[in-house]
Amino acid sequence: MQVFEHGAAANDTQYLPARHRTLPIPESVTPIANYPTKLRIFKTLASRYWQVRCYLRGKTYTQSLKTTNKSAAISQAKQFFHIKTAELYGEHVVVREDRPVIFNDLVVATLAQQQARVERGELTALSLAILRSRLSKNIQPCFGAMPIDTINYQHLTDFVQRLNQKGLSPTSIQQHIVAARKVFHYAHGMNLIKSLPRFPSVKIKSQPRGSFTVGEYRSLVSWARRLIGTRVPTSVTAKSRRGELNVNQYGRISTDLAWLIRFMVNGFMRPSDIKFLQHQHVTVVRAKHIYLRLNLPETKKHDKPIVTLQPAVHVYERLLAWQVSQGYGKPTDYVFLPEQSNRDLVLETYRWQFTWTQQQAGIGKNAANGQSRTLYSLRHSSMTFRLLYGKNIDLLTLARNARTSVEMVEKFYSSNLAAEMNIDLLQGRRD
Repeated sequence: MQVFEHGAAANDTQYLPARHRTLPIPESVTPIANYPTKLRIFKTLASRYWQVRCYLRGKTYTQSLKTTNKSAAISQAKQFFHIKTAELYGEHVVVREDRPVIFNDLVVATLAQQQARVERGELTALSLAILRSRLSKNIQPCFGAMPIDTINYQHLTDFVQRLNQKGLSPTSIQQHIVAARKVFHYAHGMNLIKSLPRFPSVKIKSQPRGSFTVGEYRSLVSWARRLIGTRVPTSVTAKSRRGELNVNQYGRISTDLAWLIRFMVNGFMRPSDIKFLQHQHVTVVRAKHIYLRLNLPETKKHDKPIVTLQPAVHVYERLLAWQVSQGYGKPTDYVFLPEQSNRDLVLETYRWQFTWTQQQAGIGKNAANGQSRTLYSLRHSSMTFRLLYGKNIDLLTLARNARTSVEMVEKFYSSNLAAEMNIDLLQGRRD
């Protein structure tokens, strides 16, 4: 018998038991960078999905990540790790006698507290993920090893300066301060510090997105129709983190982009609403006025229906008829890109398409006043057009219908208006 290195026989594989289908495929086992080595993702022969495995408190926890995309699996594995550690370690902070309580000791417990808010519906899962990211990426490297009761105003001021040197915007810096404050509030609530330190203030200058003029809006619709089926160039999709396969599959101007542009300008919606809007959420109302009633899922703590303008009815009915011809249009089908099951990719797909259409139409990314313009600018255009052309429209009615506040309308949407735009109202007289 031929014998190989370490005494392994050439025909050993014929007598070894078959590897169980649920065991990890060795070459698929992948550790997560910057996380404990006990956290890994892997694949098995029993499922096409990635799995995550983590060893905590003497027990191995395994879960299917329900995705075949490796990048998405890594992201979900991180979330799994944080949730699981919060469940196991976040009930209380262990105060050690050999050293003072440091900032890092409180992070997991703070996140567990915020996770409980998510479960109660007080906080969104996305907000928690952003909080976790800010803590791990910028805050913990700065304060992690410091005793919590020694961090003072000067330390926090130096932290703000460090973020400023990294190029973060004032808004982002302020959000990091809010994230750090949550840890201090937890420490204060647990009587680990006598009082909260003073936090530096950061002045934030509002920079609303620019809106489009009526002429630019019409040009966008015209070009969106003209470009249907055209591939979006890699210069637009280069920064995508969704993978080459998704870019190849969805990196073309879709038939419904022109309808989307018209629908948003006549419907006051946020781009994020597009992801979840289904036909069952849309009601066509034909009474004294003709409009759509959009019973959208709750967004930003607003759950009241949105009422569209009449042109949105024509847009929706044409879109629905086209979708029915394609095998869609059922109540539970999505109104836009119904074939895309990964709804997180919908907005990125439309951003690619909208950016390319904007470029082809010769419409700059910035308005005349320097404000940036993106897909979200369609909502701004919707609000601006109502303020310009709506008959005696009041801010409260507009704000409630657009699921925002009067303060936000004044601060962001009406900021695009100049005095001469409503010269009739300024010059008019009471009858």
